[in-house]
Amino acid sequence: MTKQMKRIGLRAAVLFCGVGLMMASAKARAQDAPPPPPQGGQQQGPPPGGRGMRDPGARAAQLQQQLGLTDDVTAKVKTIFTDGTAKMQALRQSGGSREDMMAIRRDETTKVKALLTPDQQTKYDTLLESQRGRGGPPPQQ
Repeated sequence: MTKQMKRIGLRAAVLFCGVGLMMASAKARAQDAPPPPPQGGQQQGPPPGGRGMRDPGARAAQLQQQLGLTDDVTAKVKTIFTDGTAKMQALRQSGGSREDMMAIRRDETTKVKALLTPDQQTKYDTLLESQRGRGGPPPQQ
């Protein structure tokens, strides 16, 4: 083999190794990348706005479905949840205590229950109790 052929062979080997390293690096980066967002607009994980905070409209719509609320009551519940969410965000930014946050949730619960029929209140208490162990709002005391 001539000297020139050895150089070409060496260059080809270096080039081949370089391409292989780039491909391995790209594959490693792809494995570290977060998965693509789910199709259909459905969100996974905690909702935006903080740990466990949900959109007040979504919370009200869920109660409407679970408790059979009228549109008028649902709108009032959404307003209560919107106010509570704003208070919670302000409290988080100012470094408020857990007790203060629980007081806001208790206030929400009291206001919502005032809008419900006795049967809906019973169902709402059951919902709150089931959420209690999963980080949901505490039941009113």
